[in-house]
Amino acid sequence: MNVLVTGSNGFIGYHVCDYLKEKDFFIIGLGRSEQSKAHTDKYYSCDMCTPEVEEVFANESIDAVVHLAADMRREPYTTEVIMHNCVGTERILKFCTKYNVKVFTELSSLPVIGAPIEHPITENHPLRPYTVYHVTKVMEEMLAEYATDMFGLRTSSFRISAPVGIGMNSKTIFSVFVENAVNNKPIVLAGKGGRKQTYIHVKDIAQALYLAITNENAQGVYNLSSHNILSNKDLAEEIIQVTGSKSEIQFNGKEDKEENRVWDVSLEKIKKEIGYEPKVNIDEAIKELADYFREK
Repeated sequence: MNVLVTGSNGFIGYHVCDYLKEKDFFIIGLGRSEQSKAHTDKYYSCDMCTPEVEEVFANESIDAVVHLAADMRREPYTTEVIMHNCVGTERILKFCTKYNVKVFTELSSLPVIGAPIEHPITENHPLRPYTVYHVTKVMEEMLAEYATDMFGLRTSSFRISAPVGIGMNSKTIFSVFVENAVNNKPIVLAGKGGRKQTYIHVKDIAQALYLAITNENAQGVYNLSSHNILSNKDLAEEIIQVTGSKSEIQFNGKEDKEENRVWDVSLEKIKKEIGYEPKVNIDEAIKELADYFREK
């Protein structure tokens, strides 16, 4: 099977390409860099929001598209974010229908809901995106469902929670906490460390995308997360334990406006419809990243 992966050079794209290649898929990468950073069989350097992206579809026999490319910037780049994410996604969907691609799957973002007001968080939770980036993610979901309704393209959109793994954003608390623990530095928390969320390993994201390609039941919007709901304080304690660190937990005295938020994600739909089950637990994710930092 020939699979086009947009955003193949990104953190998630890199791991998705590896995962799909292990499944013996032929991977065609698409990104802005001149050369591929991921393990792809072919690679195109192209901006997906320009008409030139059609050349990729015209030159290749593509069975499925995994759409990961995204502009995540905030002010003052909102116009560019809308152009890249919305127009880019529409172009990709347009060429999927024109060139008879069978499957389109993409990543959305759980924070399209804004702040959780219903628990657990299901796919029917009211939407209130709090950045233009998240507004574009809602639009991408709608464009995919429109392509299904109008043209019969099988599409799926996955609202992911906090992704972790080697190559992740170094400024997120998961990465900062692990690196500090490896170096026996204090782990500093805002508020009382009460904010709770779930973390999903990038390999489980890749697993879900693989299931979306291969399982005919995959259609529509899904929450994509794991079972490891932890408060920030719980996470810090778990990291210290797993790494054997001498780090101390400290509180900076600053208020955490999200102190009482709970991101308890329901996985009922994705389990029932496509058989997804998270495989990488939180301790494995911590150990993997800690080993990476030690090797550095």
